[in-house]
Amino acid sequence: MTDPAARRRTRRVVEATLWTVAAAVLVGAGVFLLIDRPTAEAGPVAIPVVTAPSPSPSPSPSPVPSPSVVPVLEPPPVPRADPNIRAAAQPELDVESILGPPPGPQNDPRPLRTAAPADRYAFLVGVTDYRPPTKDTIGSANDVRYIAAELEKSGWLPQNIRMVTDGQATGAAIREGMSWLTAKSTPGTFALFHYSGHVKQKGGTKEALWPVDRAFIDDREVTALLGRSQGRLWVDIAGCEAGSFMDGLPSDRVLFSGSSKGTEKSYEYPPWARSVWTGLVFDLGLAQRQADADGNGRTTMGETLRYSQYYAQAITLGQKPYGRQTPQFAGAPDLGWTLADPPA
Repeated sequence: MTDPAARRRTRRVVEATLWTVAAAVLVGAGVFLLIDRPTAEAGPVAIPVVTAPSPSPSPSPSPVPSPSVVPVLEPPPVPRADPNIRAAAQPELDVESILGPPPGPQNDPRPLRTAAPADRYAFLVGVTDYRPPTKDTIGSANDVRYIAAELEKSGWLPQNIRMVTDGQATGAAIREGMSWLTAKSTPGTFALFHYSGHVKQKGGTKEALWPVDRAFIDDREVTALLGRSQGRLWVDIAGCEAGSFMDGLPSDRVLFSGSSKGTEKSYEYPPWARSVWTGLVFDLGLAQRQADADGNGRTTMGETLRYSQYYAQAITLGQKPYGRQTPQFAGAPDLGWTLADPPA
């Protein structure tokens, strides 16, 4: 018969061995998690999305992409809803007591000259599918597809519209596209630059466009590249801290619009599969003419920007943890034009 003392010693040795193995497994798992988890610098927090407890109006379905565009899975079309969107996100809030009444009719002077279709150019950038570990957006590529379709409906020539999305939207491609646009922007022309996607926070007031390959384009470089234009120019940015790109761009010749202040986040709205800003400006505001404050059947850019600035705040009031987005626009005061007759 085995000595009881010897059995106890043997049991203690086995237990000690098991605990050692278990500890090694736990330590190994912890190292794997630390290695596998990207650092804070590796990727941004995803663009905030609006959470809406009540039904909200939806922009028109995104157009079917042309064969030259890499297709993505589109959500089912969402029916258009009541145009009263002031309390779409937080219906319990008294929006008008916070923001005041919606914008009414104003005098938007028409430009002295308009650009013919052959003299209109656009460069559109939208990144939904980022490379890991950067988080994807929801509808940035849809933003630019929709904008391109609306430009064509307004008489813009397809060959004058350049667009890069997702994997095409490298830093080199975006820089080359902006250079192409400014080369086309000569006196008598109208050019549009639109960006939808992440914005990289670089500290202070320095922000950067976030290409798919992380070849960041900071706000000073954006200003330098687009500042070479000589014709009329509209720069429109849908992304967090968009207002930080305003410095140095607005003028009597250049209109700047951004989806939020330089200190604010910008939102996407999943039911639209687009950004809040693009859905308001190009669909609800222009295409559906909900921004037509004077009811004359002609929705001007001034009406559209004021409408979209107001309702972007209304939709995002009470959103947590970031709060509302407050779109910004400045420059080019003659805002009595439409996409069909932009200024020259």
